[in-house]
Amino acid sequence: MQNLAVIAAAIAEQTLRSQQLLEAAQAQAERCADLNALAYVDWAAALEQARQLDAEAAAGRRRGPLHGIPISIKDLYVVRGMPTRAGTRAPLPALLPADTDGGAGGETAVHESPSGSAVPHGGAGRDEAELAARLREAGALLFAKANMHEIALGATGENLWTGDVKNPFDPARQSGGSSSGSGVAVATGIGLASIGSDTGGSVRIPAAFCGVVGFKPGYGAIPLDGALPLSWTCDHAGPLANSVADCALLFEVMARRRAAHGSVARRPRLHVPAAWLEGRLQPVVRDAFVRLLARLATHGVELGQAAPPSLPRAFEAYTPIARAEAAYVHRAALAGDASGFSELVLPALRAGEQLTALDYLDAMKRRAVLSAELDAALADCDALILPTSAILPPPRGQVDVQVEGGRLTVREAVLGQTLPFSLCGLPTLSIPVGLVEGLPFGLQVVGRRDGDASLLALGGWIEEKVGERPHAPGC
Repeated sequence: MQNLAVIAAAIAEQTLRSQQLLEAAQAQAERCADLNALAYVDWAAALEQARQLDAEAAAGRRRGPLHGIPISIKDLYVVRGMPTRAGTRAPLPALLPADTDGGAGGETAVHESPSGSAVPHGGAGRDEAELAARLREAGALLFAKANMHEIALGATGENLWTGDVKNPFDPARQSGGSSSGSGVAVATGIGLASIGSDTGGSVRIPAAFCGVVGFKPGYGAIPLDGALPLSWTCDHAGPLANSVADCALLFEVMARRRAAHGSVARRPRLHVPAAWLEGRLQPVVRDAFVRLLARLATHGVELGQAAPPSLPRAFEAYTPIARAEAAYVHRAALAGDASGFSELVLPALRAGEQLTALDYLDAMKRRAVLSAELDAALADCDALILPTSAILPPPRGQVDVQVEGGRLTVREAVLGQTLPFSLCGLPTLSIPVGLVEGLPFGLQVVGRRDGDASLLALGGWIEEKVGERPHAPGC
């Protein structure tokens, strides 16, 4: 499969047209409609944009490196000409100063990250999210909104209001969340990439479950102005795409930072948090991971172990922080008629309302300890590696699962693998490495703080050596 840079070059050379790519996306969307990937699309309006981009290419005008590339975007970003519903029936807080698409009520606030730096969610001074504007300025064709887990508070892709987003390899199974539609869209060819968000794993989980690449950059690398927050000290924006190179290009555009290109100069040192993984994995996932480590060793990888002692307690920090901040974001709706929130998310929001300031501060302290431990562990290696999910994609509606050490909730088995690294703001990739029992299996690669470019270079190397992008069966 050609990467985005090659496809954009073909559009610029007029050997390929944006209109052709959009028509292919529409055909796939119609063929795969039952999977429920898209929340909103106006094909006529998108076609008009594609023709305009093709006309500009014919006139020798190229907006940027994504000129003519059809990209979907999660339905929690404000995008010009599209509604923003975030998979809920509840009113949303204002996302831009003059927000006319994203609901009513609430105030645009500027919050502080754990480091004390301002993290604005809103106030972009434009009519759409900052990252959407950057993609558009680079020539991207933003053609559709992708479905999602309600208000991004969940990892399954199940939604009582909009319908479940179904796994393209087995529609009876979960697609992952909360960027569920984004994962399915990329996996099935409904556009060439998608933009998700990741608070506890919401880019990496659907990427792993749908067999595509997902990149969660370091905290604050991509602006979140004009996005619906879930937990502003954990929220990240990130791409889902067909390759690490595609994710790197999208990151460069949205972060306005240069990503590393080229090969890895020496044997990578990769460490496994083996003690933490003990008992956590499904046996088939354990077997696949052991085989993968053996393959990496044949390519000269230096394998070791890391044992951050606070990893088993990451949930104790993440859950109070995420729930308290989510309850604050949605405080206006919760104070009124909260029936617009489904039973899948309302209990967590109510639990967030009940947390005390001491609960929240204690969780912040726990996060600081874990962050320091992870930084120390990464100082001795190039990256941590582990399965993106402890289990294969579970059936929709399943709430617990058998693993090596007993039974875990699906939330703990899936979200528990990814949340420590969004909680602590570390750049992290999920790379597809083939199928296990006919279902996608993802490798999670965790980089050093502020090491986005280095991680993308390493991820490209791993993808070349052991990556395997599975192709979803026909819809």
